[in-house]
Amino acid sequence: MTPLSLFPFQGAVLEATVYGLEPHTQYSLRVEAVNEAGSVSSPWVSIRTLEASPAGLANFTVEQREQGRALLLSWDQPRAPNGIITMYNLYSEGNLEFSGLSRNFLFRRLEPWTMYTLTLEACTLAGCTHSPPQHVTTAASPPASQPPPRPLLVGPDRVSLTWGPPSQTNGPIGEYSLIGRSLEEFGRERSNEDDVDRGKVLFRESSPQHADSFSYTVTGLRPWTRYEFSVQTHNPAGHTRSPWVTVTTKQASPRGLAPPTVSHLQGQPSKVLVAWSPPLEPNGILQSYRIQRNNVSFSFSFDPTVLSYTDEDLLPFSTYSYSIIACTSEGCINSPHTNITTLQAPPATVEAPAVDSITSNSLNISWSKPLTQNGEPHTSYHLVLSACTSGGCTSSDRKSVVTGEAPPIGLIPPTLKVTGPESVEVSWRQPEHPNGIITGYELRRDGEVIYVGTETHYHDFTLLPSVEYSYVVRANNSKGAASSAAASAKTPPSAPSGVGLPTLTPLGPSQLRVEWSTPARPNGDILNYTVHQRDPVHLSSSSTVFTPEDGDFSARHTTLHGLVPYHRYEVRVEACTALGCSASDWSSVLTLEAPPAGQTAPLLDLQPDAHTGLQTTFLLTWSPPAQPNGRVLHYEVYRKLDHTTDTLGSEAATLLVYWNASTTCRDEALQPYTVYQYQVWAVNSAGRSASPWANERTGPAPPEGVGPPIFLRVSATSAVVNIRPPARPNGIVSLYRVFSVNHNNHTLLSEGTSHQQTLHGLRPYTQYWVGVEACTCYQCCSQGPLSELQTLAAPPAHQPPPRPVTLTTRSVQLEWDEPLAPNGVIESCELHLRSPCPQPLQPVPLPCAEGPIEISFFGKRRSYNVTGLQPYSTYQLRAACFNKMGSTASNWTTVTTLSEAPQYVSPFSVGSNLTVICLDWTESFSLNGYLKEFSVTESQLRVYTGFYSYLHVPRFSQKTLSFQVTCTTDSGSASTPTIRYSPATGLGPVVPEDSGKEGISMSAAPVYSELWFILLLSLLGLFLLALLLGLLLQRALRKNPSARERPPLVMLQKNRKAGGEMYTFDTVAGCVEISNVVLKSFTVYTEGLTDTKIVGSPMSVLRVPSQTDLAYSQHSLHRSVSQLIDRKSLMMEEGSWDNPLGHDSGLYVEEDEFVDAIKALRSGKKEHTMFTDTHL
Repeated sequence: MTPLSLFPFQGAVLEATVYGLEPHTQYSLRVEAVNEAGSVSSPWVSIRTLEASPAGLANFTVEQREQGRALLLSWDQPRAPNGIITMYNLYSEGNLEFSGLSRNFLFRRLEPWTMYTLTLEACTLAGCTHSPPQHVTTAASPPASQPPPRPLLVGPDRVSLTWGPPSQTNGPIGEYSLIGRSLEEFGRERSNEDDVDRGKVLFRESSPQHADSFSYTVTGLRPWTRYEFSVQTHNPAGHTRSPWVTVTTKQASPRGLAPPTVSHLQGQPSKVLVAWSPPLEPNGILQSYRIQRNNVSFSFSFDPTVLSYTDEDLLPFSTYSYSIIACTSEGCINSPHTNITTLQAPPATVEAPAVDSITSNSLNISWSKPLTQNGEPHTSYHLVLSACTSGGCTSSDRKSVVTGEAPPIGLIPPTLKVTGPESVEVSWRQPEHPNGIITGYELRRDGEVIYVGTETHYHDFTLLPSVEYSYVVRANNSKGAASSAAASAKTPPSAPSGVGLPTLTPLGPSQLRVEWSTPARPNGDILNYTVHQRDPVHLSSSSTVFTPEDGDFSARHTTLHGLVPYHRYEVRVEACTALGCSASDWSSVLTLEAPPAGQTAPLLDLQPDAHTGLQTTFLLTWSPPAQPNGRVLHYEVYRKLDHTTDTLGSEAATLLVYWNASTTCRDEALQPYTVYQYQVWAVNSAGRSASPWANERTGPAPPEGVGPPIFLRVSATSAVVNIRPPARPNGIVSLYRVFSVNHNNHTLLSEGTSHQQTLHGLRPYTQYWVGVEACTCYQCCSQGPLSELQTLAAPPAHQPPPRPVTLTTRSVQLEWDEPLAPNGVIESCELHLRSPCPQPLQPVPLPCAEGPIEISFFGKRRSYNVTGLQPYSTYQLRAACFNKMGSTASNWTTVTTLSEAPQYVSPFSVGSNLTVICLDWTESFSLNGYLKEFSVTESQLRVYTGFYSYLHVPRFSQKTLSFQVTCTTDSGSASTPTIRYSPATGLGPVVPEDSGKEGISMSAAPVYSELWFILLLSLLGLFLLALLLGLLLQRALRKNPSARERPPLVMLQKNRKAGGEMYTFDTVAGCVEISNVVLKSFTVYTEGLTDTKIVGSPMSVLRVPSQTDLAYSQHSLHRSVSQLIDRKSLMMEEGSWDNPLGHDSGLYVEEDEFVDAIKALRSGKKEHTMFTDTHL
């Protein structure tokens, strides 16, 4: 329970303000009055304070979703809502993201690892409150869009790679992994499944700094191998890998070249077969193979497809060393040596032995070694002693003996075989008399030892062409040495070497002087010089040969013609001897500049001006000259007006508008819709060249010099305007607009391309300020000065209807305004009046005919009081105003006069025939209000009440009748004089009436017509009748009462009828018939009586007609109570009872009592029940 708070106030304070309440909180207040005797308290009064902005809005509860791409935000209701929360608004970076009453929101379409500033707003009807900005960072997700690494430097065995971070880091990068693989190893086996997984991590960069790029050099690669590299980026949420990038390492020298295989050819001691295999690692594209024999390379090379060679012209039983050189574009490799000894062959020459006879039984035989032993040299002798007689000879066993050594003698000069311009093959034999075992040979060239060994041949390579060399061989054994005579040989001429670079001197834009020197080593007689010229850009070349017959051969210079200016050419000189040619390296030179050529016309791009927005600026772009012929220093742009549009003499000359090295420029602030011509000049140090003229037209602009309009024909609602062309159109005027200005409001009157336009829809008798606007394009319009236009007068229009000011029963005060469009000076006004249809509502529609239009007023006033009207009548009035040109009338204004008491006008008419008497009081009253009823009395007895103005009374006798008609409206009543009428003689004299009975009649009704009197008599009559019937039945029947022979009545249903409620009862079968009246049903009516026939009986039951029956059912009115009363009255006055219903009901009542009872029942509003069950 909330504790009570007291707020004391002293003195006669009757109001107070209580502070410190909570917003939107229910409080109970009461006032306690205290005096010295005690206190009294008022009842508690509940009151709720107004709402306020919420307070205590807490931060979000954030839950990461969708891998950092969504946040589930939840929040609690404000600690102090201070009202009913009508809306929660969620803002991100100031943008509304959510609005509703839910207290959670899935914030989607976010970027991972991104900080968002969120603000929550809670609103009541009184205002909104923002929470403090809350910084929320989305969760990390795997990185995406990692760019592949880029190679910076590619070598034979290393690649330097660089890479940047992914475009979408989606979190803190924790590691970069550089992955590589060789396509030679994985390319043929990989598939889509293992494409990503295969690879070796070459480098890891952990905890990388926030750098824009990273790099790493991969080493240990194989030359001329395709590798793929990729970067894998890791963050806490996952990783991503870049696409693979393919890098091919450069070529290098081959590796893994095996020694050649050298084999003998059977039966061919002077030949061997040399075969080799490709290198295990070619490290590039093999270009050639070369064979080295005894460390001397062959002068020729082999294609990479050739893997064997047969070496000929070798010495039998000689040892040779072979190796292979394999080369790529980046270098060569030598294989290990393979040694082989050629096969043995028979000695080449064996001399006959010398035989000397010593004794008769001994011979001295001597011989020399073969010059070419082609085998193992032996210095031993085999001795066999033969003893001969005349009978024969006998040989002893063979005895081998080796002679002692002595210095060799007989060493012949070596044999020289020139094998090339730079090599000589030297071979020699053993001394004729080695005199021992030759331990080695020395070969000297020009006195310089070049070889020491046991071989008898040597291939000397380090020679110069066309030089004579002398060779001497020295043979050594254990006892001494012997030298041969010198053998000389001259190397053949060869291709020159040491050809120096030519000296190039430009002589002009298209000429070049070439000078050269004799080669450092001509290597023979120079037969010709060839000057080669090539274009490194266009890859074209040409050459010129100079022979000794040419003057340039001995002068060693020439001039090249037809060159392109400021173009780089490369020249080299080739010197040739009989055995070959040698060329210098390329020497490059740049020809001199020439004036540019082939400058193209500029392209003109029309653009809007930055200040005016008009298309009066050209952006000029052009290409460099097709033949710049030098370095373009700058461009010059010239402008001139086209001669067909040259209207300003000041701009007729050519103007320099641009001077710079750029190939674009902007020319601004040009005249609109003017054709300009532009020319570009390209300038270098040698001259200048011009482009063709390019012309273009600037865009349109608002016209200048727009004149005022000229009005040719003016009428009340139209005018013909003549428009003069602008003094300076600044384009093609595509539209003219004619407008009017009224208080800075522009109204478009007409538009088109014609110089004459007709303005329609003008207001008559109105002053216009009219101007012309000319347009050359959208938003390129300008307006001219204004001209005054006064339209002619016309009949007025738009007359407002009159307004009723004061309304009485017989007059109406009206006022009206001038026409909204007077179209001239209003001179007079009229007020028209007519009686329309329908008239005010009456219970019975009255005939109506629309009356003629009457002029109630004519004059200059704007108000008038129309009199002479009839009360409770509808009139239509309108105002019509005139000027000199005509008039106009307003719409009709309908007014209905007030009601007043009805007035008697004339007597009603009475007529009869054989059966009925007809009364007609149609013209007897002026109703002057809403009719309540007409009542007709005969001899002061009311015989009719209704809304119709005629009555047909059955005629039963010749008795004179006295009729009077009373009209009652909502404002009073009026009665006619009493008229006597005899069916036999006709109308009698009018009964004089008091003055008070004419006109408005308010006299009291007689006593016998009062309700209480009629009810009293009816009850008394019924009591007497019941008493009489009881006595008669008791005397007539004289029997005991029997039990009821029928079951009780059963109420069926309650039916709602017009004028009251009806309850219908029915009986079961076996009804008792008494006195020819059988009870079939009875009906209970409430709230008035209706004229209803009883079910199963021809008798009518009276009913009070409803309003609908009164207004529209004439048949029910003819069966009204009043007519029944009339018939009963006439029949009783004649002394006879003719039942018009055709059946005796068994009920008789005195005439006055019957009439009074019926009237009482008719006017009663209580509930009555009528039974037709008992004997009447």
